[in-house]
Amino acid sequence: MGADWLSALENVGGRLVPAARVFVDSEPPPRPSTGAPGIRWLATRLEDFVDRDTTDIEDDRFVEGAGALLGLLLIEHLGGRIRERGGSHRVQLGRFGWFDPFAAVHDALDAEDPRRCLADRITLAEQEAAARGPVSRVVRAFAEVLRRERPDLDIVSHFELTVDLDNGASVDLSRLERVARDQDDGATHDAARRIVSMLPGADGAEQTSWQEAVPRLLPRLVSSEFLRALPIDQELHTETLGSGVHVAFQLRYGNRARYVRASEARAWSTDEATVERQAIENLVAKSRSLRLEPAAPGVLRVRQGDGLDGARLLLPDLESRLVQVSRAPWVGAAPHRDVLLLAPRERIAELEAEAEELARRAPHPVSASVFALTEHGPRPWPSG
Repeated sequence: MGADWLSALENVGGRLVPAARVFVDSEPPPRPSTGAPGIRWLATRLEDFVDRDTTDIEDDRFVEGAGALLGLLLIEHLGGRIRERGGSHRVQLGRFGWFDPFAAVHDALDAEDPRRCLADRITLAEQEAAARGPVSRVVRAFAEVLRRERPDLDIVSHFELTVDLDNGASVDLSRLERVARDQDDGATHDAARRIVSMLPGADGAEQTSWQEAVPRLLPRLVSSEFLRALPIDQELHTETLGSGVHVAFQLRYGNRARYVRASEARAWSTDEATVERQAIENLVAKSRSLRLEPAAPGVLRVRQGDGLDGARLLLPDLESRLVQVSRAPWVGAAPHRDVLLLAPRERIAELEAEAEELARRAPHPVSASVFALTEHGPRPWPSG
């Protein structure tokens, strides 16, 4: 069958496909097919690579290529697709299952028996696809409890153990995973019920005083489509940024977060400008240094990985920081909450292409719209 089957997976495999092609082309024939023969081909390459004298760069390149191929073999075998958040790529298997093919390859290379380790990781992927794996079991339990006890809420997206709800709440299920790791389904569901009981709206709308809100308040970019989809009684406090992008505000409570409602903000004895200023001040405090890395030719990406990267478009000193990289005027885009793309204005075409691609793949995009970075903050970039 050869490696032509990779082309059929481009829609669900995303960037895994070109990485896998490069890897396959770098290895001697025959080319891998799908299913068990493809896994055996990969296992042989793992065993061969372990015996090579390689550099760290060669190790990283092999893990990237072999991991991409493993991910595609599993997608072809189990169904699923590649997902990306905050620069991390995972394979989503079924509704709740998640698998990291790059970690699986890395573990196999470190194991005494790479072939056996690879087989164990594939078994784990099959368990994830069947909602019996360590991640899928936890998310499934949370979803079942949520459906039973909070039918007014629904899961709109999730990435591994981070679950986003349609009321704007974001829940980290890491603690629930630790419970499920050592206990049975009954204990896991009991722990899930405790988490659900703490969600906003369990006993009426959650209200936070301004004094409590001050250290927790942070901005979050959202799209016009997101706001239109909310129920009327969940109207959020927002500011308009332009080009279909709005600034909402979240209160972060450890492993969960919720949006500030319009009625809640009105109850605070402060004006709208003060709310926005406090949120930006808190964001600045979390952005003392920015990690910039290439995303496309001429395009940089902020990679903090804390769920706030898109909102960093609002940093008041963003333009002055970028002048240290290049004195050319800069533009930016936040295609989804975990991505901020930046580029000198002469590379706007490359930035637009990258932003459109990331927004297209995101489960809940913000916008591919481009903003000019100015000393007064971001301004919509003229179209055409």
